[in-house]
Amino acid sequence: MKKLRVAIVGTGFIGPVHAEAVRRNPELAELVALAGASKEDAAEAAAKLNVPDFTGDYTELLKRNDIDVVHICTPNYLHYPMVKECLNHGKNVLCEKPLALTADEARELMQLAEKKGLKAAVNYNLRYYPMVQEMRCRNLDRLTGSVFAVQGSYLQDWLQHDNDYSWRMESRLSGKSRAVADIGTHWMDMAQYVTGLRIERVFAQFGRMYDTRKKSAAGKDITFSKGSDKDTSDYISYTVDTEDYAQIMLQFENGVIGNLTVSQVMAGYKNFMEFRQMGTEASLSWDSESPNKIQIGHRDRPNEILMKDPSLLHERPASMSAFPGGHQEGYGDTIKYMIREFYSDLLELRVDGSRADYPTLADGTAEMVLCEAIIESAQKSEWTEVRPVGEVVV
Repeated sequence: MKKLRVAIVGTGFIGPVHAEAVRRNPELAELVALAGASKEDAAEAAAKLNVPDFTGDYTELLKRNDIDVVHICTPNYLHYPMVKECLNHGKNVLCEKPLALTADEARELMQLAEKKGLKAAVNYNLRYYPMVQEMRCRNLDRLTGSVFAVQGSYLQDWLQHDNDYSWRMESRLSGKSRAVADIGTHWMDMAQYVTGLRIERVFAQFGRMYDTRKKSAAGKDITFSKGSDKDTSDYISYTVDTEDYAQIMLQFENGVIGNLTVSQVMAGYKNFMEFRQMGTEASLSWDSESPNKIQIGHRDRPNEILMKDPSLLHERPASMSAFPGGHQEGYGDTIKYMIREFYSDLLELRVDGSRADYPTLADGTAEMVLCEAIIESAQKSEWTEVRPVGEVVV
C-alpha cells in the first residue's frame, strides 16, 4: 500500500508531538522532513527526532515532489500564510488551531482548498478521546434522550503570575482573543461535535488578571516554567490586550442552552477540561483529567461509571482504543487518531468501515466565526449571532 510522505513545519512544543503521532501510524505514512525557524534550529530538532532531512526555509519543502502532506505547527500568525502557500503548491495540509487570525482569512483558505481539489484538516484533536467518541455515539443513538443543556469549563494556570510569558500573550502573534481562541475553541468544537448541535448565539464577558505584565528583554522566557526559577533581572513591562478569563453563555440549535468558563489563570488547574450534558433521560459527564471514563447520571436508578474498555464501547470509539480495558490512554493518543482519520481519507481508506471523520477547514472557519462573535459580544455586552460559515459580513 502507498504511504503518505509527511513534512512538519515547526519545532516547538507541538511539532515533536505531531512527529510522534505520525510515526504511530506507520502503515499510513512516513516522516521525511521538517522545517524550523532557522537551519540551526531545524538541525537540532531533526537530530533529536531522527528525521532524515531538514531546512530552515519551509518553502523548500513545498517544491519537492516527494512530500504529500505538510503539518503546520507554528505560532498562530503564521498559519494563514503557510497554509495558503502549501495549498498553492499542491500540498495537502494539517494545521494546528486556530486556522487563521480572522474568519475572512480562514474562509479564503477553505475556498482555496476546494478550488485546488486538496484536503486539509485542523487539529481539534480532543474529539478523539475514546470516551468523547462514546458520548457522541450515545447521542446519535439517543440513549440519553434529547439534549436539554450543556455546560463546562477549560481551566489552566500557566499564566497565573505577571511574569509568565509566551508569544501567545501578544495579539499581533496570536490574534485578538487568547484564552477563548487557544483553549475555549477546543471545548466548543467538542461540544458541537458530541451533541451534533451548532452554537447560534453567544453572550460573553472577558476578564484580565493583569493589564500589564513582564517579559524578558532578551527573550529568555521559558513557557510553563516555575515562577521561582525565573531570572527576572532583565524583565520589561508590556501592555496586555487579550483575555485571561472568559464566561460565555451559549445558545445552541433547537433551543439548547449552555455555558462555558475559560481561564488561563486558575491556580492549581494545569489543563482541566470538563464537559457536562443534560438530557431528558440521562446526563453525561467527562473531564480531561480522568479521560478514560464517563459518568452516566440517572434520576430513578443508580448512576453508572463507564470505564474505557473496547469490548463495552460503540464500534467507533472502540477503534480508537488501542489498549484493553484498564490500560489508560491520553492526550498523545488523540493526535494519533486524528491523524489516522485524515490520512485514511487522503488514501481513500475507511476506518472500520466508517467514513473519515476529522475537523476540516470548514470546522476551522466555523471556530473563527464563533471567536469573532464572542469578541463582539464581550465588547458590546450583548447577545451576538454566530453567522453561518459561508456568510460574509459586508
